[in-house]
Amino acid sequence: MNSSHFSEIERLADALVKGAAMELYLTPKPGLVDLADCGSHPDLSLSHMEQSLHYLAGYMDELLNSLVSGEDFAHQAAIGMRTEKTMLADLGTNTHKGYVFLSGLLLVAKWRARSSDNRVFRDSIESLACEFFGQHRESTSKGGRARDRYGAGGIVREAMNGLPALFDEALPAYLVASKRHGCQRTASFAMMGRLMQRVEDTTTLHRCGTLGLARIRRDGRRLEEIIEAGGDYILFLQSINREYIRMNLTMGGVADMIGLSYAYLIASGALDVDYSFTDERINPAVSPDLTISDTRD
Repeated sequence: MNSSHFSEIERLADALVKGAAMELYLTPKPGLVDLADCGSHPDLSLSHMEQSLHYLAGYMDELLNSLVSGEDFAHQAAIGMRTEKTMLADLGTNTHKGYVFLSGLLLVAKWRARSSDNRVFRDSIESLACEFFGQHRESTSKGGRARDRYGAGGIVREAMNGLPALFDEALPAYLVASKRHGCQRTASFAMMGRLMQRVEDTTTLHRCGTLGLARIRRDGRRLEEIIEAGGDYILFLQSINREYIRMNLTMGGVADMIGLSYAYLIASGALDVDYSFTDERINPAVSPDLTISDTRD
């Protein structure tokens, strides 16, 4: 096995956990758990999500061992499904269920691609997703029911198309905003605004139907406009968070893609961040305050 390839995979696995932590601590996120509140998720808390990150780290370790051992994809898919069930049983609610699938998909696809070429990587993601969904149907899940009811593609179509929301939307939005504004925090919210417009979020559809999805897309456009104009986007996000809570509106699919985007940026060297693990929680090396801040600002 090529040692440089293994190092790259190891780096991605580590980044996938850090990306999920960065998503959690990014504040404010309307309708989602963050440092300010639990959004539209009374069954969740910051502590729940932090505990979930430890399960995610263990999942990445298990996947790495499976890949190195030469086990087939069925074993890796089983690890993911077992992790989801363990999270639910131990924490009493779904925490990073969608992210478990997406992070595992990215890691295994990168292992298979054995190339630094993004097109090869995306082809590998498409192939793997087609293989997975050809064998597993989840119409009984909330996301599956929302896809059936609204004719939505959701995470299934996103994955089978090679994650366009990640590669064609989130990453360019972050990098352009980072260059223009020179601030990681602003770039993060610009990325969130773009994802709010592009992700066909079945969590949103399940909670609030097509009107809820239209609302999130409209707010995503407005967020980008406020950032571009140099306005107070934090005040805007705090305001719509209160409305989302009242409406029971959330955007779990957007949250998953934010974490995945952070992970890719970290793994590619475009973003430098560190998190330390303790028994109780995952602590940012830099205090997250109420927003992710760039130590280089």
